[in-house]
Amino acid sequence: MVKIRLARTGEGQDPSEAARELLVSALENEYGIPAAEVRIEKDEKGKPYLEGYSDLYISISHSGPYIACAFGDKPVGVDTEMWKAHPKWRRIVDKMHLREREAFDRACGGAASEEAEEPVEAFCDLWVRKESFLKAIGEGLRIPLYAFDTTEERVRQELRKEPYFIRNYRVEKEPVSIAVCAGEEKLPLDLSMWFW
Repeated sequence: MVKIRLARTGEGQDPSEAARELLVSALENEYGIPAAEVRIEKDEKGKPYLEGYSDLYISISHSGPYIACAFGDKPVGVDTEMWKAHPKWRRIVDKMHLREREAFDRACGGAASEEAEEPVEAFCDLWVRKESFLKAIGEGLRIPLYAFDTTEERVRQELRKEPYFIRNYRVEKEPVSIAVCAGEEKLPLDLSMWFW
């Protein structure tokens, strides 16, 4: 079963290190793995894994002060994106799957053009879906964004034999988009902020 943790870093705290600490703490709480035994390594494509625990999959993310980790017994990817302007948002959306572009335009009240004000929340919600799937399969941005569709709960793709499922999360009054994608259908229904 996939577990997720989201937190906010403290003033001056390194987000990358804080995300690792959040994961180490979560693994100790959920699985009893002592912090001293947690060795996070990266494979040849940069996907993190736990040395000595091949049956446990992990993913970490950070954006602004927000840090997140996800873990479970199937491949998993988590992504966070603090709501902020992305100058090339339209060009990025144009590189995505047709269904995603259409859904994005509908969410923006019609065709969102380069000249329109950037729909920050809608863009971030879509981006974290894309990124979480790429993290789950361990490919990062090596796969073209049009090669898979994340508009539904089950990712439409032909990149892997196994099915992948995806869910967006929001935390009330926090300007951040979060998505988790995993090789299992039953993803947590909600997410709460942990204080770090």
